[in-house]
Amino acid sequence: MDVRQWVIGTCWRCEAPEVLVLWLGPVQTVIGSGPFQACQGCIRRLEELVAAYADQLPVHA
Repeated sequence: MDVRQWVIGTCWRCEAPEVLVLWLGPVQTVIGSGPFQACQGCIRRLEELVAAYADQLPVHA
């Protein structure tokens, strides 16, 4: 069961304000941490990037 909820906020990828965003997890930098949230379009792009990255990983039998 997916318990994640869409809320109105600012997308941390494209910086669109007051859009529906989904919390994806924490993000950490050298100056601190925060909640990484993204809009539907940015999540779609992130999924494409993750899929492309996964295709490049070596396959282990």
